[in-house]
Amino acid sequence: MDNLAVGLAAFFQLMGCYFFFAQPQDRCSAAPDLASWLFLAATLCFLWDTSIYPRRFMHMARFWRILIEIVASIFLAEVGTVIIWCGLERFLYSLTNELLNLMQCSCQPSPYVYWLSGLITCLVSGSVLWYVLEATDGMYYIRKFSRKLRTTMGVSWRMFRCYMRLNTKAKRRALKICQLTRKMRHCRKASAKYSESEDDCCD
Repeated sequence: MDNLAVGLAAFFQLMGCYFFFAQPQDRCSAAPDLASWLFLAATLCFLWDTSIYPRRFMHMARFWRILIEIVASIFLAEVGTVIIWCGLERFLYSLTNELLNLMQCSCQPSPYVYWLSGLITCLVSGSVLWYVLEATDGMYYIRKFSRKLRTTMGVSWRMFRCYMRLNTKAKRRALKICQLTRKMRHCRKASAKYSESEDDCCD
């Protein structure tokens, strides 16, 4: 789907705005909200990788495609969070409560139910998120970004250490070199844009 459609669906979900289904007044369960956020992330990743607009309608104006994708993404996001996840969370919470009752815990069960249900729901929603990321190649992009980030941080850290080892005079020289490098890059970009404009004029 279009990034705008998925972004609007995420915005309305975070703001608590529902258009197609009524949000439960008493929440889905008393479990922590982290699992709900994980499942919402999985739903948004699925929507971002899904194309629902028919190809036979591609000749229509782009406005109609964006409008249909916005409505569809909001509807599917509400189906995922209100219908699917809310029912699953209630089932897991009641199952956790029943298991603790069968164990006949002599302590006050409320904190145990809260944390244990949070652990179980987070495991389930985290598994769904992992599956969606693997299915949509999201894990590939996450690994690629993490590798680039580690490389950039490593190079920056080594440069910072080398800079801190320099004396004051050498630091000034290094700063001047950096400034000259930036100016040269700016001049190259400007000359490239100027040459492209000249070519367009000649054509």
